[in-house]
Amino acid sequence: MVQRLMKKDFKKNKVIVFTLFTFILLSAMLLSSALTIATELTGSLDHLFEKAKVPSYVQMYAGDFSQDEINTFSENNELVKNQQTVTMLNIDGESLFLQVNGDSEVNSIIENSFVKQNEAFDFLLDSRDEIAGVHDGEIGIPVYHQQLYNLELGSKVQVQIGDFKKTYTITSFIRDAQMNPSLVTSKRFLVSDNDWNELETKLSNQEHLIEFELNDDSSISEFEKQYEASNLPQSGTALTKSLYQVLNALTDGIVIAIIILISLLLLLIASLCLRFTILTAIEEDYREIGIMKATGISNKNIRKLYLTKYIVIASIACLGGYLASLAVTNVFTKSMSVYMGLAPKTMISYFLPLLGSLLVFLFVYLFCRLVFRRFKKISAYQALQAGEISGNRKIAHRMQLSGKKHWIGNHTIFIGIREVLTQIKTYILLMLVFAISLFMMSVPFNFLQTIQDSSFISYMGAGESDLRIDIHQMDKYKEESKDVFRYLTNESLNKDVIEKVASFETSAYQMKNADHEISTIKIESSKDYDVFPLHYTDGRAPQNDKEIALSSMNADEFEVSVGDTVTIILEGKEEKLTVSGIYQDVTNGGKTAKGMLESDDVLWTTYNFNVKDASKINEVKTKLEQTFTHIKVTDMDNYIKQTLGGIIEQVTSLSVVSFALSLFISILITSMFFKMILAKEAKNIAIMKSIGISTKTLQRQYIVRALFTLLIGLIVGVVLTNVLGTQVGSLLLSGVSKLTFVTNPLINYLIIPFSLVLVVSLSVYIVSVSIKKMNIMLIAE
Repeated sequence: MVQRLMKKDFKKNKVIVFTLFTFILLSAMLLSSALTIATELTGSLDHLFEKAKVPSYVQMYAGDFSQDEINTFSENNELVKNQQTVTMLNIDGESLFLQVNGDSEVNSIIENSFVKQNEAFDFLLDSRDEIAGVHDGEIGIPVYHQQLYNLELGSKVQVQIGDFKKTYTITSFIRDAQMNPSLVTSKRFLVSDNDWNELETKLSNQEHLIEFELNDDSSISEFEKQYEASNLPQSGTALTKSLYQVLNALTDGIVIAIIILISLLLLLIASLCLRFTILTAIEEDYREIGIMKATGISNKNIRKLYLTKYIVIASIACLGGYLASLAVTNVFTKSMSVYMGLAPKTMISYFLPLLGSLLVFLFVYLFCRLVFRRFKKISAYQALQAGEISGNRKIAHRMQLSGKKHWIGNHTIFIGIREVLTQIKTYILLMLVFAISLFMMSVPFNFLQTIQDSSFISYMGAGESDLRIDIHQMDKYKEESKDVFRYLTNESLNKDVIEKVASFETSAYQMKNADHEISTIKIESSKDYDVFPLHYTDGRAPQNDKEIALSSMNADEFEVSVGDTVTIILEGKEEKLTVSGIYQDVTNGGKTAKGMLESDDVLWTTYNFNVKDASKINEVKTKLEQTFTHIKVTDMDNYIKQTLGGIIEQVTSLSVVSFALSLFISILITSMFFKMILAKEAKNIAIMKSIGISTKTLQRQYIVRALFTLLIGLIVGVVLTNVLGTQVGSLLLSGVSKLTFVTNPLINYLIIPFSLVLVVSLSVYIVSVSIKKMNIMLIAE
């Protein structure tokens, strides 16, 4: 009996069954895909880190140091398993030629360097995850450059330093667990020992990685404190294995988060559809339910009869979603496989995605049971009466068509709006679906627009400016740094070219945390933070040397808020500084600070400035690079694009997918909804046609209903996007607690709404073609 009824129902409601099936399948597929990507990401990271033997702790340093002191420290420290110091030969962009068209890397923000393969740990891997090896005249190129320039094995790389010229052949593409992500602006090129020795005589700009492999990575924080308490080099950036994991996982982590969000929204839409179709089915079968109850069939058996249908749909859809996810996941893990490789699959690689589909099935099952509790409220007598009055009587009375002059001149539009308002409970489903569709379209595009915009630099701990100059190794280039500042502020030279110049010096300080433990913190200092103001989530910029501003992650770590004090050690003495403000920063692991302190030991200096004529930005940039040798001039747009390139590419793809999926959802739901409405109102339609109302007029009424419902849904969707969208965006970026979207009015207020209006109108028109077949004979049925 159950099987016979299901076959009959499937044939009768093909569109409804297909729509429900599709939404459940998509929800299961996306959730399973997200869990698959998460599993692949975890496995790939672990596999990459294991093969590369990533150091537990790394101290970057530029300058002279004593390796003997480092050896003594390591030998006497029971936490240390192994130690090595890697020397990187940094090369200026103008001396390195990678591109097929022969252009140099002069406009790149990437800091490129040459290294030898390490002997103990921190190995550079090839595309097979084996320790890469190169011969004389050969070179290993970072995957970042391979993807950026579409390089191939056998391509040539040229180095030109003064009169020295040499060409290398690319024989491998390097996976560097430390410097893979685009967020890390340093990249290592692998050359043979002989070539490295040759380059060492040509390149004076060297940087060192003082690396430690610990016996137990759980003791990294303890070792970090011991290192900071020593007299070993500490003026550069210190990095830990956990930070490397965060940086490598960030891009794919954002992809996972967005896919899960879309999956949950689809599941919400599926739930709304389920509720609507179940209640509609109950309403249509009201008399049959009453007969079954009158003949003694229990609520449990009646519920089982109806529930079986949805269990079958959900089980097939979830299984199909799981199988589809196995194929779809390859699209999302393409970038991951290039940068990190894919770890061998384990049982959990298949079980976790399957668990995702099972969770979707369980949710659908429990939701159906919840809705079917309505059977208990139906008595046999009430059901057999079937005298249900639909609609809101008050609204219907106030919006009568005859005898009064209504506020909408066109009768067709008036009737369409009236029907929606009098049956508002029925149309809420469609409104919510449209609102969710708009949310699904807008949030990814707004997030993409925000991270692409030049103003996003404020979330990278800097005020917005046209250009910035970075000077590292201040022990070597201190005088040149002063020359650069004098040049920028020289009125006679630049009064019609450069305006609003600000300097920022970063130094390392020791600071006490909430447990009174000493930790090293990098503080950027400036005499005037108002020149290029930074947006503060709380408080303001420091105004004197007794104040400090902290990034949100540092504020959380040190457990302080605006008005609290922190302890800084200056020249051996403890100084209390008041927290004046808290800002957001995604750079340096989200842990930075700003003050107005003075130090003789400056790690690096940054100059921000504006150009009066925006068309001359490139001209000013070129002139500065030609005038000064050891500086890097970057315009903010390129800085953001090159730093967040991987994230921007992934989010762009997901935005397009989300846009197309939202339109597809709107088409399916609109078609399903109005097919059910037309079936329900078939007799009324036949009567209206019999008294002379044309098919086109009736079609227009249903289109008006859809568009009026869409209008309300769009309003709700815009509110949801503005209220919840920024919170969703903040969750995607570590170090950002309050994200303000930069929106594109053309996309948000024209392309998205117009696309929805178009597909909704067409869907209703196509479905309403069936009105032509409805006639007065239906009344007799």
